[in-house]
Amino acid sequence: MSYAVGIDLGTSNSIVSVYRRGVAQTLSTEGHSVMPSVVSFRENGSVLVGRSAKARMLIDPENTVFSTKRFMGDRGKFYKIGGKKLSPVNVAAIILRRLVENAKNTLNEDVRDVVITVPAYFTEAQKKDTKKAGEEAGLNVLRLIPEPTAAAIAYGLDKEKDQTLMVYDLGGGTFDISILEVRGNTFNVKAVGGDSRLGGDDFDQAMITWVAEQFRKQTGIDIIKNDTPEGRAARQRLKEAAETAKIDLSESKNAFINLPDCLGHPLSIEISLSEYNRLIQPFLERTMDCIRAVLRDAKLTPRDIDRVILVGGSSKNTRVREMITEHIKEPYIADRVDEVVAHGAAIVAANLFLPEEIMVPIEISDVTAHSLGVDMRNVDNKLIFKKIISRQTRFPCRRGIIGFTMEPFQEAVRMRVFRGEDSDPDKNTYLGELSLPISPPQREELPIGAIFELDADGIIHFTAVQLPCSEEYDPILDFARTNDGALSLSHADDLVRLGKAKTKTVQIRAT
Repeated sequence: MSYAVGIDLGTSNSIVSVYRRGVAQTLSTEGHSVMPSVVSFRENGSVLVGRSAKARMLIDPENTVFSTKRFMGDRGKFYKIGGKKLSPVNVAAIILRRLVENAKNTLNEDVRDVVITVPAYFTEAQKKDTKKAGEEAGLNVLRLIPEPTAAAIAYGLDKEKDQTLMVYDLGGGTFDISILEVRGNTFNVKAVGGDSRLGGDDFDQAMITWVAEQFRKQTGIDIIKNDTPEGRAARQRLKEAAETAKIDLSESKNAFINLPDCLGHPLSIEISLSEYNRLIQPFLERTMDCIRAVLRDAKLTPRDIDRVILVGGSSKNTRVREMITEHIKEPYIADRVDEVVAHGAAIVAANLFLPEEIMVPIEISDVTAHSLGVDMRNVDNKLIFKKIISRQTRFPCRRGIIGFTMEPFQEAVRMRVFRGEDSDPDKNTYLGELSLPISPPQREELPIGAIFELDADGIIHFTAVQLPCSEEYDPILDFARTNDGALSLSHADDLVRLGKAKTKTVQIRAT
């Protein structure tokens, strides 16, 4: 027998889980429920993953890689290890491969099919890299699902209660906020938001900076600016001590950071919970800004939220709970806050791989986190970004807009595809382009349609359509005039089917 598993590929830690006999369970990795997302490369060519790799962050930081999730989708990010260049995808593939190997050993069965979770606010480029990492690890990626959705599934499966959930997911390196409507075992995402560069790592760095400043005042030594091997080793020891202190502060009013030897001096500094909360308050305020934005997008108020679910290790902070209570309501804290995302992924994996394991099929609908569109010239001949699929649109979906040629006897129309929210296309992210030849070129302006079809895998099927200048075009023009320039897809499809409209299509991975 073979199993499909769910994987929470995290910035700091990763978890693998399986759903069997009606229960989602975490599969231990080297005797622990979580595995550090760390990879270390030794001079003899061997590769260490997890705890053994994390232990080498201190003694061999130059050949040890961590927090790669923050750089997924970054085409310019590489790690130089032993004369080779490794991308974040390469490192993530090593982590995924090790997780699945451990799952095979625990289950004593074959494992190849996986569902991997990603932050809800990940771009399509970041999602693509995550899927690519799974494929590089030799896995069949059944689906990528947003981490908050996975958490909601783990919480809400078979609850037999209709409810509106807000999932606050604050992990090591990313923050997500999602609002979902749960109707039975149907999970409809209403709105998503977040920050893919915000998480517990920022809390650690704030504490490290504060402690380093106290140490500088005591000794005159600046740990942060010391770029010698000894300085880098001291910073790594300080980072580990800060992580421990952060955990202590989730249960205590103060914590101590002690290093017997820090660049020739003992370091012993006490930090209070109130001081720590002051340091991280700016980051928590950013999460509150995201909450307000997502509520606006969903057209809801705090009173409309039935339950707030806290997910992610960094959400254990007491100040997080206080702020959620102040702004929304007292949150629900999952029994295993670190594991709930992986459990939801395991449920989805079983639903896709062995649907008989799930008594009631799960249905999930997601929304786009970013707008997608093309550049067009307006009546003032100014180049603007015209949205075709707006953010928070449920997908898979298909949308279109209409434009016109700008010059007599124009021979082609070039449209560039962007992702973003700014009216200036160059302030958004360029994704690709399409050039549609005009045949034959004409003196009069010609109507051109732009159609986006966004499929479940995040691929844009972009079709440009040269529409006819005849009475058959009138219904399309009437529709556009009353629908803010939108293209009547049914009329356009009829013209294409009848051979009265010329088209050109490209597939653009929204990268």
